[in-house]
Amino acid sequence: MHYQGIVKFIWQKESIAEGVEKQTIVLEENTDREFKGSLAVDFFRDKIQLLENVKVGDLVTAHLNTRSNESKNQPGRYFNSITCRRIETGNQWAPAQSSNDDLPF
Repeated sequence: MHYQGIVKFIWQKESIAEGVEKQTIVLEENTDREFKGSLAVDFFRDKIQLLENVKVGDLVTAHLNTRSNESKNQPGRYFNSITCRRIETGNQWAPAQSSNDDLPF
């Protein structure tokens, strides 16, 4: 799945387990909507290096992996995980344009 957005925030790297580092960024959707949504995306281990040339304010296209996992402590409760496998800076593809064709319906 692809997601294009503007980098809104970049967290510092954090160690979540022995030998496992994680870094998270927040992407704001690149649309002309009044109320824009945001998406937090995680980078693990060697994928963190993909963020070396990314800075706040950059327009990026993130190639995402999504999955849902069941909580070990609370059976029946699930959480989503969004990770990035590739990131491209710049305007690789344009956002959907809104249509103003003045139709009466």
